[in-house]
Amino acid sequence: MRRLLPFAAVLLFSIYGATPSLAADEKDRTACFSLGNENYKDKNKFDPGLAACTRLINSGRYKSKHLASMYRARGSWKQKKGELEAALADYGISIRMEPDNVEGYDYRADVYQQQGDFDRALEDYNHATRINPTYAAAYYSRGRIYEKKGDLAKARIEYNSAIAVPTINRIAKWAQDNARARLKALDEAAKNPDTPAPAK
Repeated sequence: MRRLLPFAAVLLFSIYGATPSLAADEKDRTACFSLGNENYKDKNKFDPGLAACTRLINSGRYKSKHLASMYRARGSWKQKKGELEAALADYGISIRMEPDNVEGYDYRADVYQQQGDFDRALEDYNHATRINPTYAAAYYSRGRIYEKKGDLAKARIEYNSAIAVPTINRIAKWAQDNARARLKALDEAAKNPDTPAPAK
């Protein structure tokens, strides 16, 4: 799972500073926004991370885009736990609060893709690229959907689109590395039509 949540945690702390009341939230902010690191591999971190996000949301101290980022983070923990409908609900709230944030659509689309609802996933990935035409992850994810649907021509277009945009962060690099791998797999499969392209 791709996430830029640790950056959001740093941003929140830098904005609010270490005033006495908010300093008490530092531990929760760290736990809530830690999904982007190795914690996402540790199931023992899922419930504490989710609970930390919930405490921050219920504290009443955060509004607008900062609160939206907490709903996205909590949705990510729920998604890791397999609570997909609950994750969709949190992502939906974050989108309503911050409709121009690309991550809300991207994360929700990931859940739709997990559920096999490819059309709704494509709608959200399309929205993500309208907001940010350089968002490589959305192009890569659209390519994966088209590949699963058997439309390899469109899949190739999306993978190449992911590679073509600037590599601005680790999420872009993740998407571009995976897009190159899929294109290589498709090329190998084309040379050996009796052997399907390996899944990635």
